[in-house]
Amino acid sequence: MSSNLYNKNMKSVIPSISLKELSFLKDRRTEFESVAEMFLTRVNENPDKPYVLFYDDVITYRQVNLRANKVASFLKEKGVTKGDVVSILIMNSPEVYYAMFGIQKLGAIAGSVNFMLKAPEIAYLLDDSKPKIVFVGSEFMPEFAKGYEQAIHKPEVVEVVTGNEHNIDLKQDKLADILDNYPDSETLVPQKKDDPFLLLYSSGTTGKPKGILLSNKGQLSVCRDMSAIGIFQEGDVMLLLLPMYHTNPICVWTFPVAFAGQTISIRKAFSPTDFWPSIIDHKATVLMGVPAMYNYVYYSIDSESIDRSKLKLRIAFCGAAPLSVELINGFKDKFNVEIIEGYGLTEVTGLSTVNPPLGKRKAGSIGLAIPSQEIKIMDEENNELPQGSKGEICIKGESVMLKYFNNPAATNEAIIDGWLHTGDIAYQDEDGFFYIVDRKKDMINRGGENIYPREIEMALESLPGLKEVAVIGIADEALGERVKAYIIPTEPGILTQEDVIHFLEDKLARFKIPEIIEFVEDLPRNPTGKILKKDLRQ
Repeated sequence: MSSNLYNKNMKSVIPSISLKELSFLKDRRTEFESVAEMFLTRVNENPDKPYVLFYDDVITYRQVNLRANKVASFLKEKGVTKGDVVSILIMNSPEVYYAMFGIQKLGAIAGSVNFMLKAPEIAYLLDDSKPKIVFVGSEFMPEFAKGYEQAIHKPEVVEVVTGNEHNIDLKQDKLADILDNYPDSETLVPQKKDDPFLLLYSSGTTGKPKGILLSNKGQLSVCRDMSAIGIFQEGDVMLLLLPMYHTNPICVWTFPVAFAGQTISIRKAFSPTDFWPSIIDHKATVLMGVPAMYNYVYYSIDSESIDRSKLKLRIAFCGAAPLSVELINGFKDKFNVEIIEGYGLTEVTGLSTVNPPLGKRKAGSIGLAIPSQEIKIMDEENNELPQGSKGEICIKGESVMLKYFNNPAATNEAIIDGWLHTGDIAYQDEDGFFYIVDRKKDMINRGGENIYPREIEMALESLPGLKEVAVIGIADEALGERVKAYIIPTEPGILTQEDVIHFLEDKLARFKIPEIIEFVEDLPRNPTGKILKKDLRQ
């Protein structure tokens, strides 16, 4: 077992391998002060090894590092220093890494922005995080410009030109010019393990997103764990399909793959027709997906259309929402690919449990704790519950966030005596495996996107003709949940579903807009008049 296990109940922890015993880490450093230092170390060890495959482009560790240095040189000239926020709004591409690694070399904080957000949401993030500079892809510039106009804080803008035409004149610089004109000499600034390095936003229960500030030490602990539990092998190519503003592609794969000295294949987005070709073309051995993706592939693609002789895929991971046992077994039968479920959230740097890659697994479970985290099931009084009892998943360890950015009240509510309270309800079986059964909060999980109903309700409350609204998630086999709105109109027939959707189109990201709308005369309530959402769900 690894020496960094915290759990008293060892059955709850994935058995791990000493990092010194792993061939791909032999004679290599495994302890670092910062994520940026870790990446530079791997660059010096594997300079000519491919780190990124992007369609026909092969980009080595050295090339990624040199381009990140150019970005850092530019940022330094602009006055960016340790602790400043610099944000990224870029479609899946190697440019995400040039910007992000360049930011982090200076000890600045990379702020990743969801590229599906609408103008009011972008404005909120700009005013809350106050980035000095924002890197924006051309395809997102029109919506970003609307948010920029609404925001009080107006940072400098660097455009990442992608060929998408627009008539917005907001940029001060272009990333391509930075890569052409700035020096690539090493820019790494000494940092500490406790220093923040990444700022990700997640929806909050009050309807406003919460900034989640993550540390070097938290990310490095996940890096060590991912290798120690047997996820990687020498020669691995990890296929990255999920949007790169999410915790999972960044924290669970980008940095752990670099720690292991292996390769990432990036695709712009998941495409059903490109799914198997993208696996075969770059000889992908490891894949991460969400239930909606696996569900679509299982039901729509003929296994006979795949050239099995070219398939190198060893393991496929799934997270973000529950996956049915039937689909796990069916995928194995149809494509001979094992899907392994795990669990994590942004507040713990993306990963907390996984079904053991090298050991006994239980379909339908989220697995066991990774080595550096202690996980307990607690009751409302923060007492640990016995195995089999349902309670809240609470997590302790280095990977727990530093804090909610600019939100001490929410931080104090979430972290109690060092334990992060997740809001997810689960139980443990006799072997220590965890099973999610419900959520303490009202959050909707639609295909991996976290949505809080109150945010949607607040946006709808100004709709003319609407008297009252309640939003819930309803079960969906493909996406986990879909968004449903119950609306009481001011008078029958005054509103249509089209009216509601059109009203929200410029206020909320598309994935938050209710797909199902039911007009009702009344809503179930308790004696004090509070709407009973549990009755709506039933």
